[in-house]
Amino acid sequence: MTSVVDMAEAHLINVQREVQQLVKRKEDVQAEIDRLTQYLGEATGVVETAKSEAQAALAGSATSTSSEKEFPFQSVTG
Repeated sequence: MTSVVDMAEAHLINVQREVQQLVKRKEDVQAEIDRLTQYLGEATGVVETAKSEAQAALAGSATSTSSEKEFPFQSVTG
């Protein structure tokens, strides 16, 4: 028959294993947070650049003549 002390020791070993698994999961989660944070920063920069370029293009087309707005490929076709 297993003594209470043996059961207590076995329980503590199980608790220790669980703590180790949780620490590993914590490290994995932190690594994923770091990866996604880096991606977010990079992607935000790309979107902001594209947004600025699109706004600049729109601003440039707003200053063109009305015939250029209606027929933007006029110089190509005629």
